[in-house]
Amino acid sequence: MGIWIATAHGLPREDEAVQFALGSRRVPLRGRYRRGEFATRWWRYPAWTVERWCAINRSAERATHPGPAAALDHHLAAAM
Repeated sequence: MGIWIATAHGLPREDEAVQFALGSRRVPLRGRYRRGEFATRWWRYPAWTVERWCAINRSAERATHPGPAAALDHHLAAAM
C-alpha cells in the first residue's frame, strides 16, 4: 500500500482504486474514487465524509494473492 493522504490535502485520480477511512470507522474500506465520491461495491461516500485515503497498487495486490489458475499450476507442477 502507499502513503495515507488526508482528503483535505488532495484527492485521488478519477477511477483510482483506493482504500479509505471514515472518521467513525477504524477499519478502512476499499473501493474507487469516482465523480467526487469514494465508492464501494455497496455504497458511495462524498469526499467530505472521508478522513484519509491511500491508493491501492493492483499489481502488488495480485502478486501477493495468486488466482485459482496459479494455484492449479503449482499443484500440477508438484505432482509431476
